[in-house]
Amino acid sequence: MSDSDKTSEALQRVRETFETAADEAEDMGEKAREEVEEAIDELEERIEKLR
Repeated sequence: MSDSDKTSEALQRVRETFETAADEAEDMGEKAREEVEEAIDELEERIEKLR
């Protein structure tokens, strides 16, 4: 295996790892947004009950 092949393989692994991490970060961001929205909704409900 030549150095060029090794470099190409390493670069491909880096790209794949980055893509996976980016996808996971996006999923986590969406999940966090949903949790915050749910918490706000619950807070609004509690405020309405107190009125």
